[in-house]
Amino acid sequence: MKSNKNLGDIVMTIYREMYRKSDPPADIDKLIEEGTTIKSNWFRDYYLPKEEFDEIYNKICKKNKLTNAEKTTVSFEVYLGAGPSSVRPPEWDKEEN
Repeated sequence: MKSNKNLGDIVMTIYREMYRKSDPPADIDKLIEEGTTIKSNWFRDYYLPKEEFDEIYNKICKKNKLTNAEKTTVSFEVYLGAGPSSVRPPEWDKEEN
């Protein structure tokens, strides 16, 4: 069983890849350093389709050989935490027209 710190590191690895692939792309470590992440709902400014979100989560869990219990712990943090939104903001579609 991995420690909570190790699971926290895995969550951050997942977030790093998700934000790197989000629209717009971002460096989560830089966002934390700049204080962006203390603002309410900051993560809604970033979009990542649910399929990619799931793919990244599953790939990193498999790479780290997580048990089912560990995957559940990580999934709570990733899916209920501050990952990029899987809902594209409606105002983005208006800008394209």
